[in-house]
Amino acid sequence: MKNLVGIVQGRLSNSPKNRLQFFPKNWSQEFEIASRIGYDFIEFFTERKFNKKNPIWNSVLLKEYSKLSKKNNLKIINFCDDYIISNSVKEKKTQNYLIKLLRNLEKLNIKNLILPMYGKSNLTDKNYYKFIEAIKNILRNSRNIKILIESNISPDEFNNFKKKINSSKLLFLFDTGNRINLKRDLYEDFKEMAKYIGHIHIKDKNQMKQNVKIGDGLVNFNKFFKILKENNYNKNFTFETTRSKNPINTAKKNIKFLKRKLSG
Repeated sequence: MKNLVGIVQGRLSNSPKNRLQFFPKNWSQEFEIASRIGYDFIEFFTERKFNKKNPIWNSVLLKEYSKLSKKNNLKIINFCDDYIISNSVKEKKTQNYLIKLLRNLEKLNIKNLILPMYGKSNLTDKNYYKFIEAIKNILRNSRNIKILIESNISPDEFNNFKKKINSSKLLFLFDTGNRINLKRDLYEDFKEMAKYIGHIHIKDKNQMKQNVKIGDGLVNFNKFFKILKENNYNKNFTFETTRSKNPINTAKKNIKFLKRKLSG
């Protein structure tokens, strides 16, 4: 199976200073650019602050997402909801929001909804039991969409969390940048979590926890990709990296980098 490679929406466009996650004004232009560079998909997202102009809330623009993806030979795979970072996933209003989001994602035939459980929805080794009922409710409403949890939780406690929820649709999103700065070992974490990792975000960070160009940070990608091969990782990747001065040139370098790692 070929590992598909995607890029987060907005990373092919310039953004305001110090804004990494930024919804692009000319979002439709990124489809042609992503395809031309060699990406397989764009990972769509919602912002931390509700934005009614985001295409996911507009039935006409949802059709445009599908049309542009098909026209540019791009898959539709992932959607990441940043709204829960600023709004607790345990709150009823956030639950209702996510159910509405899931209904719209079905129209796109999205495979995975990524829940980055940080900020107001921070999932940890010590509090994971508080989120069990909320995640169960989301899964009851997710139908054919898998729910991928992104968190700094340890492998052991995520395994406990998954057992208590007891759903094959609950998987883990492994983020190289976020986990490199933890006290635990990134590479051992992957080996322990391999069986329930549904997707990987590729990024690099330095000792100051700042996003940096791939290869300029703390992640040993040679070691990481060796472990992927040893564990027969056959799922997909999304680049969630810094844009640097030229977003398109950075995206080109990143995909060349990843293809070398995958073929090496």
